[in-house]
Amino acid sequence: MLVALVAAEPKGIPTPRLLRIAAFGGGEEHHVRQLKRLIEDLNGAGWDIRNTAPPGQTAVYRAFAGDNRLRLTLTPEQQTELARAALIAGDAAFAARAGIEGTDAPIPELRTAPQAERNDDALDKVLYALERRCRLRFVYKRRARVVHPHFVYPGTSGWHLVGHEDGSEQDKRFVTDRMSDVRVDLPRTADPRFEPFRDELDPLLWAVDEPVDVTVETTPAHRHQVETLLGTPSYHEIDDDVVRLTIRVTHRTAFRNRVFELGPRVRVLTPESIRSELLLELDSLLD
Repeated sequence: MLVALVAAEPKGIPTPRLLRIAAFGGGEEHHVRQLKRLIEDLNGAGWDIRNTAPPGQTAVYRAFAGDNRLRLTLTPEQQTELARAALIAGDAAFAARAGIEGTDAPIPELRTAPQAERNDDALDKVLYALERRCRLRFVYKRRARVVHPHFVYPGTSGWHLVGHEDGSEQDKRFVTDRMSDVRVDLPRTADPRFEPFRDELDPLLWAVDEPVDVTVETTPAHRHQVETLLGTPSYHEIDDDVVRLTIRVTHRTAFRNRVFELGPRVRVLTPESIRSELLLELDSLLD
């Protein structure tokens, strides 16, 4: 049946012909149900077989070509999170292009809805507000906040919202899991986004976190590669076959990713807070 579906692209195969190809045994009343179960099993094994006929007409099945490694490797929950991450990055068509299910989370309701009917998933509401330029209202650290959202990014504590809070002179960061009583204002109530560091193409240069000077150690042979990935050092010293570099870090997640990419070619010496974050992330990967 798979060979026939692939050969029939892009027209597909109507249900009657597909039933003849499958040659199911037993009573005919069970054949359509058997066919649907078989297609579900094949899709579960990584294929992408869909009915393309309009509602009310005889089903016509097509086998869409694509890379099925994501569907085979990731659990449905992981596929959903990957699709949500792509949505956050601005790629709404990623789930369909990658052949994964994506997220079926309902669109959060506006704050005018009754309290009992609202979905309290903070991240879903933040994404909704970002897409429609809505102002957000929520409680954070026991204080009521009014925030104009700019973007979100993943951090060690989960998803972080960056936005401008009314009454503040600079943008702030909020961990979405720590937000409560989240309410969404009407579309286009948020101020336009202002992301000065987005002019930089290298995420390592984005001003996401408080600046911190990090000292790393490498060898003369790997110094150029370390500086290429981690940035130009503000200070360096050479001790025989060891090179120590001091680098200003403003985006800890990007910095950790670069350190992992360098592997044993670099060692992080100080500060202890950065070392602890690296160890914590490595432990989570091992778990």
